[in-house]
Amino acid sequence: MLKSIMENKWLRQVAVFVVYGTLYTLLRPYSVGIWHIISGLRLGVLLLLPYRYWPTLALAELGPTLYYTSPGQAPFGLAWEIGNSIPAILFAMPIVAWCKRKLGLFPSRHLVRAKALLICIALSSAVWTAITVLLLLVVVQPPGTEHPYQFQSIQAVQVFLGKYAGILTVLPIALALKLQKPQPWRRQFANWIGNPLLQESLVLLLPSLAVLYWLNVHVVADIKPVIRMAMLLPAAWLTIKHGWRAAAVGTTAAIVCIFLNMESRIGDLDVIGAQAFLAFSVTCLLALGVRVSMQNAVEEQERIDAKAAVKLAQQGLYLCELRMRQASQTLEQVAGGLQLTQTRLLNRFKHMIPPMEGQSYYKQMAATQSQVYQLVESMHPTAWRERGLPAALRETIGRALDEAGIAYRFELSGRGLSQLSPSVHAAIYRLACEAVVYVLAQQDWSTVTISLRGGFTHGQRWAVLRVAGSAHHTASVPLIQRKHETQHLAAKLGANSLSAIAMRDYARLYNGELHTFNDPNVFRMTGLLHDVSQRMQEPRAAAPAASPELYIR
Repeated sequence: MLKSIMENKWLRQVAVFVVYGTLYTLLRPYSVGIWHIISGLRLGVLLLLPYRYWPTLALAELGPTLYYTSPGQAPFGLAWEIGNSIPAILFAMPIVAWCKRKLGLFPSRHLVRAKALLICIALSSAVWTAITVLLLLVVVQPPGTEHPYQFQSIQAVQVFLGKYAGILTVLPIALALKLQKPQPWRRQFANWIGNPLLQESLVLLLPSLAVLYWLNVHVVADIKPVIRMAMLLPAAWLTIKHGWRAAAVGTTAAIVCIFLNMESRIGDLDVIGAQAFLAFSVTCLLALGVRVSMQNAVEEQERIDAKAAVKLAQQGLYLCELRMRQASQTLEQVAGGLQLTQTRLLNRFKHMIPPMEGQSYYKQMAATQSQVYQLVESMHPTAWRERGLPAALRETIGRALDEAGIAYRFELSGRGLSQLSPSVHAAIYRLACEAVVYVLAQQDWSTVTISLRGGFTHGQRWAVLRVAGSAHHTASVPLIQRKHETQHLAAKLGANSLSAIAMRDYARLYNGELHTFNDPNVFRMTGLLHDVSQRMQEPRAAAPAASPELYIR
C-alpha cells in the first residue's frame, strides 16, 4: 500500500493534501496570537516539500480557513472575511522560493545554510505579521458588541513574536526529519532507540520540564518568569553536548510547556517580554547548536583522517615488507645460481690451480655464500616464509642469539595468532627484533626470553609481545665491545637499532602501546598491537570549517 502511494504521483498529492489538512485542523485550535504554531507548520512543509506539492498545500489549507473565517466563527466584517479567506501559506511561498534560489538555502540535499534559514524565518514572520495587522485594521464588529476590539500598535510586535515563536516550535523538528539519511525503518528505529540524545531527553529533559511545568501552574505570578527561564536550562545543556538537534528537541519541548500555561493577553507587556525572551533564547540556542554540530563534524572528520593516515602508514610498512621478501627470494635464487656457476668453474679448472690456492677459492666461495645467506635471513627469514611467524621468532632470532652466546627461550600462548593480518605479523617480527637489540644494548644479559600471546576481545584481535633480558651473573662487558656486538646482532636480525620512543610510536601505528620495566636483574619490554579492521569508514562530507558561514547538517 505504502509502496503504491510512493510510486503514483497523484496518490502522493492526495496523501499530502490529507496529511497537511489533518495537521492544520488539529493544531489550529492551539494557535493563538502569542504562539502561532500554524506558522511553523506552514513554513516547515514549504521547506520540506518540493515545489510540485505547493498548490496542494494551499488547497488543503483553504477548507479549514474558510470554516474559521465564516461569520458564525468570527463576525469581524466582510473585508476581514475576504482577506482572511486567502490561505496564508501563499504569502510565504515567494519568500521560500527566493531563499532557496538566491540565498542558497539548501546547498545540498543534507545541508542547510543557517543564515539563509534565519532570513527566511524573519521575512516570513514579517510578511505574515503585516497581513495580520492589515486584517486587524479592517475589523468591523456588530453594533452592541461588549468590549469591542481596538487595534494598538504594540500588538504588531506581539503578533510578530507569536509567529516567530510558532515557527521556532515546529521548523527545527521538521529540519531534523528532513536531514535524516534514508535508511530502512528497522535500522532507523534501532538508531533512534540507541541514540544518546533520545535517552538523555527521556531521563533528563522531560522529567525536568514536567516538574517545572507543575511548579509554573501552582506558584504565584512573580516567580513564573524565573521558572520559564529555568525550562530552557536542560535544553541548553543538551545543546552544548549534542548540537543543534538537541536544541531542536529541547527548545520545542520548552516552548510547548511555556505557552500552554501562558495566558494570551493582547497588548500585555509581561507577555510580550516573555515572548521576546523566549524568541531570543531559542534563536541563540539553535545558533549555538549549529556551531557545536559543526565542531563535532570537524573533529569526527579529523579522527577519520587520522585513522586513514594510520592505515596508509600500515600499508606502506607492509608493502616495504613485501618488497624485502621479494628481494630476499630473488637474492637467494641469484646466490644459488652463482654458487652453482662458481662450483662448476672450480671443478673445471681445479687441475690447473695449485691445491692451496684451490682451497682458498673454496673458502672464499663458502664465505660469500654465508654472507649472502645472512643477508637473506636479515631481510626476510626463510623460516618465516616457510613455517610462519612463530618459527621465525623461535629459529631465526634464536640462531642469532646462540651465535652471540646468549641463552634464548621462546614462549607462545593464547589463540588466534594465525588469524592476525599479515601486516600485524610483520609488525610483531620487526618489533621483536628491535626489542631484542635494544634490550641487549642496555646491559650484558645472559638470557633473553620472548613471549607472544594472542587474544580476541571486544570484537578485535590483539597480540602481546614481551622481550625480557635477565642476568645470572655480575660480570660485565666493556661498553665498546657491547656496542659492537649489538651492531653485529642488529645486522643479523635486520634491525635499525630504534630507540624506545621510536618503538612506542611503531606500536601506536597498530593502536597499541609499549612499556618498559627496568630492574637490576631483568629488563622487560612489553608491546601491545591490535589488528585494526581492514574496512575503513567512508569519509563524511565535512562542513566547510574555514568558511564563516554556519551550516545545519
